Amino acid sequence: MSEINYQALREKAEKATKGSYIVGHTSVNQHGNLTGVFVCQKWKGEPGGVIAECHVNCLVETDVQAYANAEFIAAFNPNVALALLDERERNQQYIKRRDQENEEIALTVGKLR
Repeated sequence: MSEINYQALREKAEKATKGSYIVGHTSVNQHGNLTGVFVCQKWKGEPGGVIAECHVNCLVETDVQAYANAEFIAAFNPNVALALLDERERNQQYIKRRDQENEEIALTVGKLR
């Protein structure tokens, strides 16, 4: 996996449509075959404005996979991305503090020898 640019990811999440997302309605063709699953902004517990459409195509093997793609996008909305990025930042700060403490302990132990 290539290196993740966390700052760029944060900026994109901050610019994206706010709020929770939900899997909304679907589109079907004239033969009754599923052609897309819509990801919508959650509004009063129901699907609101469309955020994205997960198309059924040659790379999406089944209707189930199209729904799974939509469910993933809905679950990993900008609020979730920002929360995970915040948690990562807190963990990085914690690690930095612990590293500093360990360095201070090592210096103290070195002086005691």
